[in-house]
Amino acid sequence: MYTGSVSRLPEVPIPESAERRLAAVGREPINLHRALSHAPRLLGPMLDLIHAVRYEASVSRASRELLICRLAQIEGSAYELAHHLPMAIAAGVSGEQLDRLAEWRSADCFGDAERAVLQYAEHLGTGAAFQSDLLAAHFDPVQQTELTVAGATYIALARILRALDVRVDEGLS
Repeated sequence: MYTGSVSRLPEVPIPESAERRLAAVGREPINLHRALSHAPRLLGPMLDLIHAVRYEASVSRASRELLICRLAQIEGSAYELAHHLPMAIAAGVSGEQLDRLAEWRSADCFGDAERAVLQYAEHLGTGAAFQSDLLAAHFDPVQQTELTVAGATYIALARILRALDVRVDEGLS
């Protein structure tokens, strides 16, 4: 299916504007960036949004990574899991928590705030009911909004990755 490309689309160069954005935050291009290079006017704002979600939010990185990893599971996104499981560990999410993420409701390794994040991930990813008071007990309105934007962004990314059939980057599994 692939003919030297990282997705179902032919390979194109990464636009200089995207290269500059990535260099400014100390990042190398990944297959997602390469696949989105067909639409450079959309790639730039997408990079800005991903950067803001990842580095400029006030909600803890561990909470965001827990949310992203659960949503990646729900969406069946091996690509996002390959990238975000190591980020979750680096942010302080335990290996046990990641191993038990799919069964979080019965796992005893999650605290109340983490359960609120995971319940919210289920809501965002599947439409399952959630208790807004449980989320509000641990996250202020700004943080709830940040979790919502982070979740929606990574659901969209999972679907973009699937639609474009983007391969997981070399060295990740």
